[in-house]
Formats: sequence, C-alpha cells, structure tokens
Amino acid sequence: MQKNRNYIPILMLTAFTSCLHQGLPKPLVHYSFSGNTVDEQGHSNKLENNGAKNTPDLFGTPDSAYYFDGTSASMMVNLSDMPDINTSLTISWWFKVEGRPVFKDSLDAGNMIALVDTTKAIGIQFGYRAPGYKTKGLDVWNWGGGTILECQKPEIKQWHHCAYTYDGDKHRYFLDGQLVSESEVKPQSGRPNYLMLGNYPGGTQYFAGSLDEIRIYDQALSTGKIAELFVSEKALPSM
Repeated sequence: MQKNRNYIPILMLTAFTSCLHQGLPKPLVHYSFSGNTVDEQGHSNKLENNGAKNTPDLFGTPDSAYYFDGTSASMMVNLSDMPDINTSLTISWWFKVEGRPVFKDSLDAGNMIALVDTTKAIGIQFGYRAPGYKTKGLDVWNWGGGTILECQKPEIKQWHHCAYTYDGDKHRYFLDGQLVSESEVKPQSGRPNYLMLGNYPGGTQYFAGSLDEIRIYDQALSTGKIAELFVSEKALPSM
C-alpha cells in the first residue's frame, strides 16, 4: 500500500524535475542514483559498486545517493564516446562530507571523481587534497597530480554542488552555482575511457562522504547554465 500512496508524488517530482532541466543540454552520461547505478541516458554504462552504501540525497529521500566510507568503497565503469579532456567538457556532481577530510600523509587525497585513461596515463581528478599540495584543498588536478584548479573547502554536513568546465582555453570551477576559480593550465591530451568514483584506479586515496547526480557533458556549460543547473537540482516541489 505504501508504494501506491507514493506513486503519484513520485510522478509529480519526475515531471517537475524534467521541466526544470528543459533549458539545459542533454548530458552524455547521468547517474542520478535513484536506487540504482544505471546511466539515466539509457546506455549500458552501469557502475560497478564496490562497497558504496545507499544514503539519503539532498532532500532526505532514502536510497537516492551513495556513501563512500573513505577506506575501501568505490564505483567504476568503462565509458565510450567521451570527449578529449583538452576539448570542451563539463562535469557536474553533488557531494556531502560529515567532517573535515582526514589524510594519512601530506600528499594524500580523497578522490570524488576520476575520469581517466590508465593506459595512456591521462585524465582529470576531483576531490580533497592534503596540505602537502599547498592548495586551498578542494581541487581539480591532472592525472599525476598537477593542480588545475583549487577552491576553499566548504562547510561540512551540507550538500554542495560542484561543476568543472573547460572550453578549450580556460578551466573553470563552480561551487553551489558560483564561479570560484579559473585557470589556463595546459590540460593533458587524450580521451578518457574510465570513470571511477570514491578513489582513482590503482590507488588508495579514498573519498569519505556522499555523492549524487553525476553528469558529464561534451560542451562547456556557460556560467548561466551552471547556475541554472544548480538551482534546478536544488529545487524541490512541495507535496
């Protein structure tokens, strides 16, 4: 009976969310984590889950995000048709941590997302990094460690939206809809084919926290579109 009572509100929320995203381009891949790890775009890009646990999302909806324990949990998938990382690209996601990151040494990190090609040793990584990198701590970096962008660590125990864009000229980093960092660091060249959440391939730099709404676009969304994406995903209709 509970399932039947919830059916109409779920349909209303789905329709509402769809309307909010009408002005945004279609992502290449989208993991909404609505009780599963399938790609919402209909591809066979289901993430392999190694220990991440279901957790409530931004709105408190049960089993609608995933928690990574910081010691062993990760997700991974092989992807095709990804854009080169030195061409137009946007990556968007939500995250939440319960406390300040704890690092095992001065060059440790907590990888939220790694989009890479391990055979060519190229890629891009996102997450927290230890003080030894001499950055503000919430970083974007090339495979191998070279810093691309940095941002101050936001408040804990709250969901935050991050977005990274590259337009062929500038890298830009957005936090909760606001541009917080940009650079013209030379990117690596190559086409990533592997997505990992909660760690990086072959590494032990695990992320401790929750992730949700992973989106990858083959274009650099404008500042206005990033703000629109943030607002649309943060909005919740009253039921």
